[in-house]
Amino acid sequence: MSEELKWRLPANLLAASIEIMRPHGRLGNEGLALWLGRSDGHQASITHVVAPRGPGFRASPFQLKLSWNAMARLTDLADDLETYLVGQIHSHPGLFVDLSEVDVTYGVRCQDYLSLVCPRYAQRAVARIAECGVHMFDRGDYRRLAATEVARRIAIIPSVVEVVDLEVPA
Repeated sequence: MSEELKWRLPANLLAASIEIMRPHGRLGNEGLALWLGRSDGHQASITHVVAPRGPGFRASPFQLKLSWNAMARLTDLADDLETYLVGQIHSHPGLFVDLSEVDVTYGVRCQDYLSLVCPRYAQRAVARIAECGVHMFDRGDYRRLAATEVARRIAIIPSVVEVVDLEVPA
């Protein structure tokens, strides 16, 4: 049996990500923060949280859109930092923390991609990962991780994530 991937998240990652998403939520829209990091094959360590800004990122009440040019800029940034796109967090209205049909259909579809959903459009403080929906892309589909699996596979580490503002073209 192969060893399952574990994720290492800096202690301030959740708070930094919520700060990125919060302005969109104030307008009644979903927000998004993208997570870059490095992997040794057994664990992925998040090193950077990216705040997409500009005409290539569109937020609405029930959907987010990144242009192809935005994805190219994100890929260039990841290459420059010698990282890759490990995961993301985005916000939903109310207490809905499952992935929507749109999320599942159009989201990143790469093995072990981590996708969290923050409730209340990120308008309230979230102290723990367990307050979010934690999902991963696994063997061709997304699945929500049970609390026991989250506790086993996600470690909060005493480091600080670097916040990167990324201007994305249309």
